[in-house]
Amino acid sequence: MLRVSFNLDEEALRHFAEVAQQTSAHARSQSPEAVVEAARRMLEKAASAGLPGFMKERYSRLETLLEMLADEDWALAPEDRQRVLNALACSTTPPPVASGPELLDQAIMIELVSRDLKHDLEAYQAFKRFRQSRQGRSRGGPEHRGEWLRERRERLQKRMHERRRRDLEAAGSSLRKVLSLFGL
Repeated sequence: MLRVSFNLDEEALRHFAEVAQQTSAHARSQSPEAVVEAARRMLEKAASAGLPGFMKERYSRLETLLEMLADEDWALAPEDRQRVLNALACSTTPPPVASGPELLDQAIMIELVSRDLKHDLEAYQAFKRFRQSRQGRSRGGPEHRGEWLRERRERLQKRMHERRRRDLEAAGSSLRKVLSLFGL
């Protein structure tokens, strides 16, 4: 296996931050369905492109974001839902100026928004594991399923908000704060 890494300088990060802010504002003017549909089209395009593993891994995060929105048990609050929609819009809107292969640019943007949504993605993955581990167990019967899912969801979402707030407060550079594209 060959490992390739690169650093984005401040100018490149600012460029992606500007693109993200523009698409985030644009996402608020679009219907959630339009943003979701654009993300699905991007995933289909990526799937048919035969991407290398490092890019597939980034696009799988896009898939997880779509799952988060659709998962009724996860029941995102409106502000968290908008953060995910913003991330989807940032990840699927082509850059205004072609700076290289589009799918690679999208993979870089997915990486950046995934970092901003790190705690959201971790909490949702933990929720899915919990729900899966409880499938078929009685624990009070099916009538209590909603209650134990709600308890776990609330705990995980509270942790997600606390960690997000902590990371933003600890951000050392103003650029990191700019890259915290979706607020608290």
